[in-house]
Amino acid sequence: MQYFVADFLNPNTQLSIIDGKGEIIDQQTVRLEPSEYVNQLAEYLIELSHENHLYHDDIKAIGLSIENVNSIDYTDVTQLVTELESKFGFTATVEDNHDTLIKSLTES
Repeated sequence: MQYFVADFLNPNTQLSIIDGKGEIIDQQTVRLEPSEYVNQLAEYLIELSHENHLYHDDIKAIGLSIENVNSIDYTDVTQLVTELESKFGFTATVEDNHDTLIKSLTES
């Protein structure tokens, strides 16, 4: 199984697809509009996954590393997780630390 990982590095977001051991399969850096963050995140990650011949059934979860959700126009983490899960159709995890996020994703 693979995982989507997004690291918010204001103003850019580093997108990654990782395997179950946390190894990077592919990576790309993009700039997303805060008001359209989840929608644009989905577009870019789907495109990146298709470039790697990965589709919905190949992805287990999405993780977002972000220190302050207000930076992308969200008021709380719960709302952001709900919108990510709704948009992507699988489990979402939001952490404020990249290493903690990778561990949460790959050990779940």
